[in-house]
Amino acid sequence: MSTDSVQDSVDEVDLALINAVQVRPRASWSTLGRALELDPATAARRWERLHAAGLAWVTCVVGPARHTDFCMAYVEIGCAPGQLDAVANTLAAHRIVRYVHQLSGPYGLLIVLARRSPALISEFLRDTVDPLPGVRSWQAELRTVGYSEASSWRLRSLSPAQRHALDPVRKDTAAPTRIDATDQRIYRLLHEDGRMPFTELAGRAEISEPTARRRLNRLLDNRYLRLRCDMAQSISGYPVTAVIRASVTPERLDEVARSLAAWAQLRLCCALTGERNLLLMVWLRALHELPRFEAEITERTPGLRIVDRATCLHTVKQMGRLLDIEGRSIGNVPPDQESFPVR
Repeated sequence: MSTDSVQDSVDEVDLALINAVQVRPRASWSTLGRALELDPATAARRWERLHAAGLAWVTCVVGPARHTDFCMAYVEIGCAPGQLDAVANTLAAHRIVRYVHQLSGPYGLLIVLARRSPALISEFLRDTVDPLPGVRSWQAELRTVGYSEASSWRLRSLSPAQRHALDPVRKDTAAPTRIDATDQRIYRLLHEDGRMPFTELAGRAEISEPTARRRLNRLLDNRYLRLRCDMAQSISGYPVTAVIRASVTPERLDEVARSLAAWAQLRLCCALTGERNLLLMVWLRALHELPRFEAEITERTPGLRIVDRATCLHTVKQMGRLLDIEGRSIGNVPPDQESFPVR
């Protein structure tokens, strides 16, 4: 299917539905339908079509309360001619690799991986990346602070009234509890399908439905887990991904990063080790918007110096989802137990 036909396969109602699911990933069809003035059966049917086509999906990721359990590395990899796809596909099959991006520029790949310690990051680079046929070079930086991530990015297809109707009920954080093997099963099942019905979730986790509801609500309220709705970038209206590396003086890094994290275009804003200590990933409507975006952020954030930039040619893997050239989900790599350990 060509890019034009992929874009033509969705309409404004579909985009509003995706936006609504971004706001309330597990809202009932009646709640979503009421906000969008759709019959619940129509909302469910439209979502099923989008999901079956790999155009939209809900997944489960580790929440911010557990981010200190592991460290994340951003690794640029240079590949030998003719080996880019083979290296990308091999790394995408690894459970600890969260993202695989094919980029323009001297390093053909950018991968993101998470492990419990820098030493285990080193182990993966030494034992898996170094000996991989086709890898010529790599360089890695560790994330020090995350300011915004893709789970917070939203389409802007809803009206203010629709967004208000979908505003989730705010709950106090539940009392912290230990994570056990049942919680891990819930995480893996919702990573596969974040909208999995409670009846199916309970059956596959081998627990009762009330227990499934209670445990999931506890995990979400504690921010141990987070649900996110993703979509094929080709239908988003923002088909271009820019990857910007910047340098900011240490005394201004936190202020600058927090300011940039609020920008609607940004999918990612995080601080890294190394001279290029700020990484930005942004979705744009067209490639010619990149110089204007760079000019704007440098003008509005004194002290920021852009060191380099690249465009993403193909995201091969995104939080466990394998994606085709149009960004459609075509497979799922289950998460490793290390990412959500028992404790």
